[in-house]
Amino acid sequence: MRFALTGGQRGDCPPAYGLIEGLPAEVVMADAAYDADPLRGAIAAKGAVAVIPNNSSRARKYPLDKHL
Repeated sequence: MRFALTGGQRGDCPPAYGLIEGLPAEVVMADAAYDADPLRGAIAAKGAVAVIPNNSSRARKYPLDKHL
């Protein structure tokens, strides 16, 4: 597990790439603030499943495994 504290004025998603880099994972869980196609693609490229709720404004909804 990794985490990073960032300033309140900074976006949530950009630091996420550094958090998943080089970290083996089967599942990456995050809240809806991390719902971005490029991040989902980076997670998939690792061979992991993204468990991220869809942002309410998202046109294309992704399935969410609520059990995980």
